Amino acid sequence: MTKNMCEKKKSMRAKDLKKRYGISVEQYEQMLINQNYRCKICGSKDPGHKKKHFSVDHCHETKKVRGLLCTSCNLALGYLKDDVILLKSCIDYFQSL
Repeated sequence: MTKNMCEKKKSMRAKDLKKRYGISVEQYEQMLINQNYRCKICGSKDPGHKKKHFSVDHCHETKKVRGLLCTSCNLALGYLKDDVILLKSCIDYFQSL
């Protein structure tokens, strides 16, 4: 990949972070540092699913950024629709086995 292409990808990522989540690349990087370069839920150092970056978890209603997650944890929250009651039901199910 040429230097120009790398610069363009970085610029596009910066614009995407700002537009979708209202954060800068520097804020994203600080979150990574604060999380010790790990998923905030499972602690994995691997963003997962061939991704180079952790997913930015955010509340879809308030748009508040909550943390950086690996693909698996981000998808799990999405499938559970960020519903605490549904998550508790899943925990109850596992504990009953």
